[in-house]
Amino acid sequence: MQMFYKIEFNNTNEYFINLIQEQIFEDKINIQIKKYEKFIILHINDSEEKITEFFQNLEKNLPLSIFLKGASFIEKIPEELKELSLDNLQQNISLSNKEILKLVENRTVDFTNEIKQLKEGKIIELSTSNGIKKFSLPNKENRIKLQEENEVNLFVSNINAISSLLECSSKDLQLLCSIERPLVKLKFNFLQNKDLQYSCISFIYTKLPDDKLTFEFALALKEEGIDFLIYSDFNVMQKDIQVTYFKDENIIIRGDKTLFPKYDIQDKKVYNSSDEFFCLNGGIYKTIIKKENKRSSNSIGVYFSYNSEESKISLNLPTKGIKDIVYIPNIENSISSCMEDIASMDENTARLVENYKKKFPLYFKKDLDQNTNGFVSILNFIAVMLGMKDYKEFESYAHSYNSKSGIQIDMKLFKYKDKNYLDYRKIAHSIFSYKLADVDNALLAFSFYESLSEFIKNSIEEINKDIESKNIILCGDIIVNSILLSKLDKELSNNFTLVIPKNYPIDY
Repeated sequence: MQMFYKIEFNNTNEYFINLIQEQIFEDKINIQIKKYEKFIILHINDSEEKITEFFQNLEKNLPLSIFLKGASFIEKIPEELKELSLDNLQQNISLSNKEILKLVENRTVDFTNEIKQLKEGKIIELSTSNGIKKFSLPNKENRIKLQEENEVNLFVSNINAISSLLECSSKDLQLLCSIERPLVKLKFNFLQNKDLQYSCISFIYTKLPDDKLTFEFALALKEEGIDFLIYSDFNVMQKDIQVTYFKDENIIIRGDKTLFPKYDIQDKKVYNSSDEFFCLNGGIYKTIIKKENKRSSNSIGVYFSYNSEESKISLNLPTKGIKDIVYIPNIENSISSCMEDIASMDENTARLVENYKKKFPLYFKKDLDQNTNGFVSILNFIAVMLGMKDYKEFESYAHSYNSKSGIQIDMKLFKYKDKNYLDYRKIAHSIFSYKLADVDNALLAFSFYESLSEFIKNSIEEINKDIESKNIILCGDIIVNSILLSKLDKELSNNFTLVIPKNYPIDY
């Protein structure tokens, strides 16, 4: 019996092909695997009995993947399709389903001492296949210690307990359990983080074990009734990918693990990291234009990244190249300097600064992180002046707002040295005016992202009067803020094609 089975897999890395090949070898079935740019085709030629057995085993043993879209039988392979050669590159993926089952039955590492230290309130280190991770039971003191050096994430040792701690949809669960083992940002259930033992905000990036050592560690923890740990990465070889989703599409925010090394079929070149991938192709916007085959058409690009110095709105004309239109300023990380900037605008803003200082004198005495740029610097300043710690808490407040619409935050442009900059002074002045009127912080934060989406929409429409583009390229980690992205999709998708990469990161 001959048939063709098409697996939609939106990545040319071969770890999924290798897993299928293992099953073919084990079942001793006559199947040829053919690799294409966005899918895999199995050319099957064997008995009905062996085919049935193969698919039963494949269903049981093939893991989830963030790139797996679906599968179906097809009548034949279209002649126009170009088959790709195998590149035989190895990525750092999680254990297969079979390997996990073997591990459960045959454990080799004793974690008695490590678990004892955890119960004593200590921070422990494990040398995983990807580098060193430091773990602790959730408590505020150790969380702060870990956070001094790196971002703190959540390690889940008992997946069955996850809904007791976090809001976790079936889609979130699929992402967490995929063979790529990404970091997924989840929200705490009510009062589950009341002592700030897990995180200083109401969200945390969450991860399941992804190699032999962490799987065995998770099994040992579960036996001791420990469902969750907090951890930080130290000296890792590759950063885990951060993944979210919008509608039915997965979006890779940043990270390298499982994505690189990658053979790029367009460039006929191996890229070893996202840094290399974007830098050698001229930056994120230019890379996306190239990889999404938009070089021959007009496009408008929005790259808004929290901590980048390069956030901007640009346009691309095939005959003229890329032109930057709107810039995000890199402000001085100083409260006094920023407030002086605001006060210098006119007598009304000067009066606001004086009134703000009278009502919130302690905010003026705080220091800002000096190692930030762009949006982070702007939002850190605004967040501190609202009584928050930083931009992460500001974003967390935005997501805690329970209404669908906010208030208008002024977003205007100002010209400096013939460049158009988003005027952070207007944004801050607008927010501080509402704060003096006792408007809630959650509403203010939500309204910032809502108004930013309106600013982006208006900028795109103004630029498009001259170039008549149908393609809007969206990239940068701010773009995946669900408030911002849902508003942009609602306002722009009827008139434009929104281009967001699906098989490589949108930031780095």
